[in-house]
Amino acid sequence: MKEEQIYSGLWQGFVPPQYIFAHRRFKCVALDPPDFNPGSWIGAGKLLFDHENKKFLLTARPRKAEGNVRGFAANIYVSEDGENFEPVTSIKKEEISEKSRLKIHSIEGTQLLKSPLTGKWHFYLSVDTGEEFVWGGIYWQTLLLTASDLKGPWHSEGIVLKNDKSYDAAQARDATIDIIDGVWFCLYKAVNEKREERPALAISEDGINWKKLGCLTLDKTDTLVFLSGSIFSGTNGPLFIGLETKLEDSRVEKGNIVYADKYKIGHGGGPVPNFIACNLDYRNMNLETVFRHQWTPLSPYEHRKHPLLGYASLTFDPLKNRVLMSVEAIDTSLTRRIGLNETVERVLIYETPL
Repeated sequence: MKEEQIYSGLWQGFVPPQYIFAHRRFKCVALDPPDFNPGSWIGAGKLLFDHENKKFLLTARPRKAEGNVRGFAANIYVSEDGENFEPVTSIKKEEISEKSRLKIHSIEGTQLLKSPLTGKWHFYLSVDTGEEFVWGGIYWQTLLLTASDLKGPWHSEGIVLKNDKSYDAAQARDATIDIIDGVWFCLYKAVNEKREERPALAISEDGINWKKLGCLTLDKTDTLVFLSGSIFSGTNGPLFIGLETKLEDSRVEKGNIVYADKYKIGHGGGPVPNFIACNLDYRNMNLETVFRHQWTPLSPYEHRKHPLLGYASLTFDPLKNRVLMSVEAIDTSLTRRIGLNETVERVLIYETPL
């Protein structure tokens, strides 16, 4: 049964984002960090339902500050119920460096999709490829690994989103990637040499060769913002649902943010992010807001003032007729301060029953 048929009678198109937000509830902790020392994180991944195998998949990058480790692997987990996840594969940073023939300092945002043409898995990794080790990293690109099986072997397709435009000369990373009507849409973080961060869009026919379309406006306004979530098929076209972190706002409490080194690269956690939904008008390169509301933490695992890092992913659960949402949460008791090496972060699952 199609999702549109499930929802007809109540509303048309995809589940209204207003309903998802208003009826969401904390379900469980999906993933814990490598340890519970400051600077230890897990998250920055994608949650999806594998219709062929009737299982849920979740990706993440584990990170540690101790020993200058940073993001040290790209992990894939599987679940029967969307709540209890077990590891499937873990690709270490050193192995990825060897496969890609690149010096990779750290891994951040990850995305996993299956090609409708080849049936291969596409595992997109944000990788720090700068010339020197810098906490937080200055120069990031997006690398693609492919495999016929989630357990591998994985093959490097090279860098598929490069720092080759003025608007993403520093970073082309932390993508939200989904396939709508056969078109691969990639909404990614574009950072220029001035460290100005905007959402940018690329499209593809095969998930390997991408055409960059440029930066997107938000409600026809050039906005410095980070968006992370999922893209669904709506009656008005692609519909983005996720989190919005306004970068102008994240500088408000500058005095309370701890920087790791002289480059003063901040932590993504700032004021409470917004839950947001936007129509993706890719022909006019604009994100049109459908709904926006400040995130309110509903679990004991979220910092009261800085609950989320800003990464999120949503998927529809046809087994229990609900929407699941994964978020990277900043722990309230283990976190010392807001800073790259000061917080402890885990992955939480929220659900919206339908």
